[in-house]
This record gives sequence, structure tokens and C-alpha cells, in this order.
Amino acid sequence: MQLSRNMILLSGGAVVVITSISSNSFSQFLKPIETEFGWSRTTVTVPYMFGMLGWAVGAVLFGKLADDLGTRRVILGGILLMAVGFFGMSLSQNLWQLSLSYGVIVGLAKGACGLSMISLLVAKHFEKNRRGLAVSVIQTASPLSPLFFSSAIYFLIKIFDWRAAAVGSSVLLLFVALPLAWFGVHDPDEPSAGRQEGASWASCLPYLRDRCMMLMFAARFSCGVALFQSVHLVAIALSKGFDAAAGAVAVGVFGASAAACALLFGWLSDRYGRAQALALSYLIRGVGTLVFALDISNEIAFYLVVALAMGPTFGTIGVQNVMFYEIAGPRMAGVILGLSFIVHQIGSAGGPILASVAFDMTGSYDGFMLVIGVILVGSAALIYSTIKSGKPLAEPVLTASDTRPI
Repeated sequence: MQLSRNMILLSGGAVVVITSISSNSFSQFLKPIETEFGWSRTTVTVPYMFGMLGWAVGAVLFGKLADDLGTRRVILGGILLMAVGFFGMSLSQNLWQLSLSYGVIVGLAKGACGLSMISLLVAKHFEKNRRGLAVSVIQTASPLSPLFFSSAIYFLIKIFDWRAAAVGSSVLLLFVALPLAWFGVHDPDEPSAGRQEGASWASCLPYLRDRCMMLMFAARFSCGVALFQSVHLVAIALSKGFDAAAGAVAVGVFGASAAACALLFGWLSDRYGRAQALALSYLIRGVGTLVFALDISNEIAFYLVVALAMGPTFGTIGVQNVMFYEIAGPRMAGVILGLSFIVHQIGSAGGPILASVAFDMTGSYDGFMLVIGVILVGSAALIYSTIKSGKPLAEPVLTASDTRPI
């Protein structure tokens, strides 16, 4: 069955909405797990750290498989693996079992059926002048995930326990995400995908030695560290003197603003340039995070700061995903995008842990916020200085046949 690229975009977005529960729901699991086992905030964050590292490894391994075999097979396998991981999470009785099930298994699966893989698929279907906005539509799917599923997870945890919520996540993946991907996720030229000779691992080395690519990797790392805000958002609200309800509203504000900003920065990157849009997203996040470190007594002001500091997050990720695809080309985009996610996920794994340590030591997130704000502003300055120096980020290597409309 031949599907239009818009149907593939819609199906891919729906799959990402569901698979994003693997990372977006952890803030709801955090307190119940902490209470059941009597762990510290740092200890209960360890499975999340392994999940981010597993995502990094999975992004590279499955990215290479997608380059060689096509994205469809990888995405279907990833959904099955994620369902197994959530079911294993529901049976876990100690830290190493949670780290294995949620951390390693769900994390690896995220690299196969999450944002990076679906973004790669969508990038193949759209020509350059529409690619930024199309990939940004996929980025909106992840922050929309809490809007669809946070209430259901809250209900399952409240009425039953966090284990029931983990089982519910597994069922959702098997009976909703898998059929959606089976019918709606297809490569542009699926019959030839498995026969195309893949590029070797060594082929990516010239890109990794490029100064501008190294700069993008460094910025990617700072983006990952800053994602600690989403993991600790409810806890941050409590530390500012607000109640849990305000924290829940803040999660919704983050989701809505992130979805809107993803579309905005995708459109800006198509119209005004990828690097310019990328630098702007880092600058806004950095300034917002610096403000986040201040004392905030008004709930409305708190929500506005959440939108400023966290809203552009998926715009940053979307623009960078497109840039990596256009620099490397379709035959190597999976592995290059995967390698970039290793850097990103090292930051994503370390950020929440470091934030937990800072909170356990000081009782506040503010000092850590200041450090991250400075790093994000620095990333924006480095990217902008590259633009001003007349040495823009590497030009795309795509051929005419790679960019023709489908």
C-alpha cells in the first residue's frame, strides 16, 4: 500500500507520542518508586541515567542498521523491545532490575523507535525547503505525550501503583503503537532499502574531524544536560514553594510551549537558515534557565519561565536533526545522528544525576540552574560566532536524487 508522505508524517508523529512515554513519564514514577524502596533522590534517578545512556548506544547501533536495512524494520523491533522493557520494569524488585529493564532495555529501544529514528524517516520523505518544518512536526509529538498520557499514568499510580502504570505503558505500545507503525511507517523506497550497500563505519570519520561538526556535538551535549529540567520539573516547582498541582500544570506548560516552539524553529530554519535558528534556540533557553535560578513567588511568572527556559528544547533538537541529515546524506545519516545522540545522552544521563546531587547537598536547584544557563548561552555564542566568522556549518552532501519530492 502506497501512503502519502503526509500520512507517513502523521503516523510517525503518533508513534513518537506513544514511545515518548519512555522518557516523559519518569517524573511521575520517581516519587512512588522513591517511597516504595526508601531511596534517596540520587538513587532513584539511576535507572533514568541508564535509560539515557541506553538511548545513546541504541541510537548508534540502530542508526547503522537503519542506514543498511531501512528504518521500518528498526522501528517495529524497537517498539517490541520497549514493551518488553516496561513489562520488566513492573516486575522489578531492586535497583539493578529497574536499571536493566527501564534503563538498558527501554533506553536501547528508544534509540530504535524514538525521536531520532522517526526524524530520520521523515527527513527522507521531504525536500530541503520543507524538511525543517516536517521534522519539527515530529518534535512536537514528544512534548505532546504528557498531555495525552500523564493523566492515565497518574490514575493508574493513584488507584493501583506505579507497577500497574508500567504494565499499562507496555500494553499501549503493543496494541496501539505497533499497529500504527506497521501500517503507517514506510521508507521512501522500501523494496530497495534492504539491498542498498551501506556505508562503512570508517566513512563517518571525516565528519567527526570537522571543526563545525565538533561544535555541533558540543552544543548537543549542553542540550542534553539541560534536559534535567524536564525530569525534575515537579520537584523544581516544590523547591520554589509551589504545590504538586502547580508542578503538574508546569508539565503541561512545558509540553504545549515545546510543541509550539518546535514548529516555530523548524519554520525559522527553513526560512532564515539552520544555524541561525539553532543559535537563537540556545540563547532563549540559556536566558530562561538563568531566570529560572531566581526566586519566583508568582505561579503565572513560574509558568512563563518554564515556557522560556524549556519551550525551545525540541526546536533545538529538531533543527540539529535536520542539519545532521543534510550534512551526512541519507546513506550515513543514521550513524551520524546516532553518534550525535551519544553525546546528547551522556549529557541527558549526567544532568539529572548532577542536579539530584546538587539538590541533596544544598536543598536547591538554583546553583545548578545558573551553571547550565551559562553553558547554554555559551553554546549560542559559539554557534553565532561560527556564522559571523564566515565559516558556516558544513554544506549538505545530498545529491539531486536525494532531495527530489516524493
